[in-house]
Amino acid sequence: MKIKPRSLRFLAAIGAACWLATPSQAMGANGLPACFGEVQPLAVSSQMPYALVTVDGRQGYFVLDFGATFSTIVPQAFFGQQKPRPAPGTIDRYDDFSFFGAWGQVRLPPGGQTGLLGSVPQAGIIGTDFLASHIYTLDYPEGRLHRARQGAFCADDALEAAGFLALSTRDYYADSTGRLSCPRAGSPACPNVPAVPIRIGPVEAVAQLDTGYDDGAQPLSVNINVALFEALGRAGIRLQPRPEISLQLTTCQPGVSEAVDAWRLPPGVALGFVGPSGRVVRSEPDVTLFVKRTPPAARVCGGIGTWPQPAAQLGASFFASGALVVDPFSARVWFRLPAALSSSQRGRP
Repeated sequence: MKIKPRSLRFLAAIGAACWLATPSQAMGANGLPACFGEVQPLAVSSQMPYALVTVDGRQGYFVLDFGATFSTIVPQAFFGQQKPRPAPGTIDRYDDFSFFGAWGQVRLPPGGQTGLLGSVPQAGIIGTDFLASHIYTLDYPEGRLHRARQGAFCADDALEAAGFLALSTRDYYADSTGRLSCPRAGSPACPNVPAVPIRIGPVEAVAQLDTGYDDGAQPLSVNINVALFEALGRAGIRLQPRPEISLQLTTCQPGVSEAVDAWRLPPGVALGFVGPSGRVVRSEPDVTLFVKRTPPAARVCGGIGTWPQPAAQLGASFFASGALVVDPFSARVWFRLPAALSSSQRGRP
């Protein structure tokens, strides 16, 4: 289970930071090169990215969630009185799905009732079962979502010239699940979720990128498993407790809860993103670590809390102030930091 309280993420709807990109914003003066592919507006609410999707002739906003391995729908959160309905004789097949063009009939299991709350009603989730078929660029500041086909995307030098830095997702995210191995998961189960190398002091791990994890209440939140927590202790990194923000969460198992305690890094220690060369290309000292202690009865729920080797999960705020490219074909993500970010936090892969 992930710390992703979908039932709570919109409770602060009044006064929430939300804006919707218009087509004119989507083609703004600071546009990316044409090699980023076709473009449509991106909406941002609670740091999470949304795209307008049409299903069965009705429109609604779906969150682009690279931390979810399957897509879902909340018909009640679509605009208008008429809501999309499953195809006759089915409960989860919907006709006329349109997102960057027509997809025809798709499978969309029900996603609950949480989408009815908030400044952007969440009518569904687009997970990696759909997203892994193309290269997507989420340009948060400009309000643009780009999509490119394999072989039609920018060359590395064009990305570097546009200010992007690369991180590898090899073995953890690909266009085909047959290319996945998830070596740190310790089991045959391997979620198709982008995970990048990180380093805290001398301790190395991988961290999943979860664009649907709203960490607005505590920016730069990082969920970590017990294996990473214990590795930090063995390395002599004395984490500082934050009991005032510790959590008790429900799990996929009825009646089984999960304790999640909070910590900060000590002075002089930062979470580093490790580039392909092995060098840290981005450093974040002000993160909050939430330790997932998955109880035995909830291990069937999966997630990094069940992994035997050090692993983490990053909140949406890590990339919501800049631009993020997720490329399943080259097994890389590229990120661009805001121009205002200190040059001391920039580096070269």
